[in-house]
Amino acid sequence: MIICCENDPEIINETNPVDETDPIALDLDLVRYLAIGDSYTVGEGIEITQSWPSQLKRKLLEEGVEEVEVTVVAATGYTTREVTQLVNTTTFDKPFDIISIQIGVNNQYRGESLVQFGEELEDLFETIASNYYLKDAKQFVVSIPDWGATPFGSSYDRVQIAIEINQFNGLKRNASEARSTPFINITDISRTNPDAPELVASDGLHPSELMYSYWIERIFPIVKQQLQI
Repeated sequence: MIICCENDPEIINETNPVDETDPIALDLDLVRYLAIGDSYTVGEGIEITQSWPSQLKRKLLEEGVEEVEVTVVAATGYTTREVTQLVNTTTFDKPFDIISIQIGVNNQYRGESLVQFGEELEDLFETIASNYYLKDAKQFVVSIPDWGATPFGSSYDRVQIAIEINQFNGLKRNASEARSTPFINITDISRTNPDAPELVASDGLHPSELMYSYWIERIFPIVKQQLQI
């Protein structure tokens, strides 16, 4: 089960703007999108059509893209290492235009070190870079939401969880920026109202469709710019 730099829980509050890049060779009649991650990418506890990758697909269609093919390589409860293994064992047969990466919460929940997480994150980036069908896709990284800021998290030390989540996100941000990959912060959104039942699924832990829609408001402009649409 998934329960899901500075020590200040409020350190990560903004998403940096995307650097100007040359547009990719993209047929806007079709966008192939690969979503890599854990339960937040799966949409644990809600219908798959309510997940944020599905909501991103709908936004692209509304923007005029004729067709969006979404492939999800993600699993509830997986650490970054396990997600990398999942990517390695998945057979791809077509190149992707864009890839999202949202991982790390299970590393934090299991009490794994930042050093280990950093090594696993590097392995994931290298796995993507070495795969013929993935290496040329635009990429963006989504921050880890704060699972302590949920009804489920009320029985845990929310301050300590926030500190650790910020540390993991700080590492993710640095690794992303080192590759000129957009890092999209949604952590502050996840902390908006920790006890609001409408923002979580029935398990009281994973985000609801509504919470994911707030994430999409921040994610979509970055994706739109990356795809030059």
